Amino acid sequence: MSISELVTRLSGWPRRVVALCCLLLAGVTALGAHRSTAAPRGHPVVVASRDLAGGVELGAADVRLRFWPDDLRPVGVLSRSSEAIGHRVGGAVKAGEAITVARLVGAGLTTGLPPTLRAVPVQVSGAGFVHVGDSIDLLVSDPPDATATGPPAAHLLAEDARVLAVASAPSSPMDADPGTLEIVVAVGRSTSIEIAAVSGRALVATLRGPP
Repeated sequence: MSISELVTRLSGWPRRVVALCCLLLAGVTALGAHRSTAAPRGHPVVVASRDLAGGVELGAADVRLRFWPDDLRPVGVLSRSSEAIGHRVGGAVKAGEAITVARLVGAGLTTGLPPTLRAVPVQVSGAGFVHVGDSIDLLVSDPPDATATGPPAAHLLAEDARVLAVASAPSSPMDADPGTLEIVVAVGRSTSIEIAAVSGRALVATLRGPP
């Protein structure tokens, strides 16, 4: 084979190499597009689409669906937006946080409570510093005594009550002090009866320190 024939044969290799590279690039691009359009792995989870204050009634704009791997899905998480819409959250929820049954006021609020405890709604002074999960003491003012000369008295109504839910405002803002807050606490049966007996009287929540 002459040198001129060898040069002629080799001169076609750069074009072949370029063509091969183009084919490989097209294949990789097609594979990536197929993966991107494939169904996401996992199952749908309802999450908050924005930061939500406690007591907010959820609307369609407040929630969205995301696909989470099964091993990361919280217990009791909602999988359809319709399961959350119309319900109120028991406490503040961060954007992107999964919404579980226990986070909603109503069904599921008492999940995990021992049978000796009851969920009881109360209005307390202390708006702004009581949060879900806190342990609080509840104080109640005693009825006024016309013959008393000292300051009004109060006594301990509930001790170490766990806060299950916090609403953003009282149910009747026209009648309630704007500094009051509606909360749901877990208390024993006897304490729940005492709370019912002082309905309409001023309650004060004091936050307990960590054990």
